[in-house]
Amino acid sequence: MISSRKQVASALALVALTALNSNTLHAKNIMKADAGATGKITHAMMVVYGKMFSKYLDIEVQINDNQTLTKSALKLGSGAIDMMPLPPAIWAFMRKGKGPYKSSKMKDRALKGSENIRSVMGYNANLFHAVTFEDTGIKDWGDIKGKRVFTGPPSGAAGIMSELMINIITGYKPNKDYKAIRLPWGGGLQAMMDGKLDVYVRPAAAGSASILQLGGKKNFRLLGANKELVESKAWERYTKRPGRTTGVIPAKTYPRQLGGDVITGGATFIFAVRKALTEKKVYEMTKTIWEKLPEIHASAETLKQIKKETPFLGVNAPLHAGAIRYYKEAGFKIPSKLIPAEAR
Repeated sequence: MISSRKQVASALALVALTALNSNTLHAKNIMKADAGATGKITHAMMVVYGKMFSKYLDIEVQINDNQTLTKSALKLGSGAIDMMPLPPAIWAFMRKGKGPYKSSKMKDRALKGSENIRSVMGYNANLFHAVTFEDTGIKDWGDIKGKRVFTGPPSGAAGIMSELMINIITGYKPNKDYKAIRLPWGGGLQAMMDGKLDVYVRPAAAGSASILQLGGKKNFRLLGANKELVESKAWERYTKRPGRTTGVIPAKTYPRQLGGDVITGGATFIFAVRKALTEKKVYEMTKTIWEKLPEIHASAETLKQIKKETPFLGVNAPLHAGAIRYYKEAGFKIPSKLIPAEAR
């Protein structure tokens, strides 16, 4: 009888241990991600990728919305998250300990963190929309001198890039020639709607809901660069920097948009993961993205910017070994500069 009880107890213990191991294995399929502001392509991409990974790979992606990506990059580098949409300029700043990471407090974290970040693919994410209402009297970039210009969130990549673009176009410097206003995305949008700003600069896909919201009741202009400037060496130097490109916002993209087509700066992004993720897992993630691309495109209009013809667009951080495995199998020519030591 005692022996029988011991056998039952042992069997129950084995069942409990098996269940515990099963739960542990299932927990390993939970991954963490940061995403940009809701309504932006950097948010839509992460949400849709999460759904794809859940549907086809049994991976649950827990997403933190409305994050400042300069901070998210440090989290990715430290292993606090597994994936994120990464501005190429931010990785470039991290690996050199410059820009938002130049302080002694941030520099070491950035330098070490940059070594733990790997790329999966790149895409053309945004075009810089510089919105000014018709009643401000501002008709081109030269008119912003002394004006209040929202350039992006505090310490964010968007603010850095928009201020650099303004400098290339006008020669103006922030808080010297114009007042650069840094607020969270929601705060900046509200300030513009309340008449507390003269210009609102935001990187967004053409047809963005936030720009539609701004132009809901008033006519507005989008400030852009002229053809001569875009063909200049100064603009060429600008677009050669990590994460920058040129694009066009067509006339009448928005109901109350005044003027014709607008040439403006664009921004590429990287889908980045932490280096420590297994080769198998990242291989499967990469394969899912490209093999299910029509489904991704159908999920959101803005995600049509993700193109299989240009998987390395704007990518400057080394590729993950799992992504490299997929690209080799699929017959892609991988730039040698994107192959890290561990994958050679």
